[in-house]
Amino acid sequence: MTLKVGKGTKIRFWKDTWCGDVKLARRFPQLFNVAAQKSATVGELWDQNAGQGGWNLRFFRSFNDWELALVDELLQILRNQRITLEEDLALWKGGKNGKFGVKDAYGLLTSHSTSLFPKKGIWVENVPSKLAFFAWEATWGRILTIDRLQKRGWQIRNRCYLCGSEEENVNHLLIHCTVASVLWGMVLSLFGAQWVFPETVKEVIISWKGLVNGLEWELCEQEEKKGLENNSSLPLMDNLEARQPKNLLRGAVHKPIS
Repeated sequence: MTLKVGKGTKIRFWKDTWCGDVKLARRFPQLFNVAAQKSATVGELWDQNAGQGGWNLRFFRSFNDWELALVDELLQILRNQRITLEEDLALWKGGKNGKFGVKDAYGLLTSHSTSLFPKKGIWVENVPSKLAFFAWEATWGRILTIDRLQKRGWQIRNRCYLCGSEEENVNHLLIHCTVASVLWGMVLSLFGAQWVFPETVKEVIISWKGLVNGLEWELCEQEEKKGLENNSSLPLMDNLEARQPKNLLRGAVHKPIS
């Protein structure tokens, strides 16, 4: 199901999927954690009196410097969104014109188009169970990288502990990080091979069928050691309220509650 905003009276701003493919609370967990109106509807956060209309979001505190990029990203998403005089609609993605149909639903249920999970590339003979379980978690994207910790409410800056230059997620940490790339290159050189890596851990395991499990485990072990050496959490940057962006698009999003 997808939601089409009309008046915005029945669709929750943060908790419903109405602007993009994921809920704004899930896409911006750091901003959602400090939002003052977590259950507000889209209509309640739209200010019709702000010129041609604008968004009026309220937060409990001023933003940290590193959160300003998230604010800007949110505003870019919202800039072309506005409410209308029509009723809110729920549309079904699997049917024509957004309408539910039994035939279409049956076709989706019986479809074999879903991607297969590479279990045969994980549960490999002579691979230690500890490594296999890790590969299983990594393939599902469930290892505790910083992006997942943020979704759990941790107020930490997302920077990869290995390279220190990119945001950390499972695919970056195990495949695309510059440190990981060096390690992969060393392994490939043993076989005289070169390889262009796919985007995800799942695609890597499908391609190599278990050969990568031990190497991915080693990458996470190295990251954990480095994280402990640097102290495993990063302090929030100083709160520079005087540098708050002014008029970030129409309808400033930051109005601290007294």
